[in-house]
Amino acid sequence: MGPQPDRQKALARAYRLLAHRPRSGAEIRRHLRSAGFGEVLVEEALQTLAARGFIDDRAFAREWTENRLEFRPRARRLIIKELTDKGVAEEIANDVTSEIDDEPVALAIATRRASMLKELDRASFIRRLSRYLSSRGFDYGTVAHAVKAVCVDSDHSW
Repeated sequence: MGPQPDRQKALARAYRLLAHRPRSGAEIRRHLRSAGFGEVLVEEALQTLAARGFIDDRAFAREWTENRLEFRPRARRLIIKELTDKGVAEEIANDVTSEIDDEPVALAIATRRASMLKELDRASFIRRLSRYLSSRGFDYGTVAHAVKAVCVDSDHSW
């Protein structure tokens, strides 16, 4: 088996990965390496994909960020961590997420979550909502502000 069939296999494997969801170049590199493809074949496949417009870390980061904010919102710093874990350069991750304001994101999450916690007493409500927001990557100040706003706006009879 010559190098051409191996090159085709590496490229086919990369296309299959991209068929499921967009991926960063580093993710594709990791998958191809773990599938046993040599460094030369991996780099050739990545160059081909990039030349054809299938790999663009900035576009991937934008799409990932938009998806996260819409379907699984979390703090900017947690989105940056996810992106860098996926192999996106920190500079790109910071640039793409630079316009995210954590305050309204946290408030929207807190408002939605509050309806699920409405049966709790005030102390439990605050504790559970604060823990939930913290687990989404928000800092103490943002959590405190969102929890306070939800408590003021809620129709609880504490």
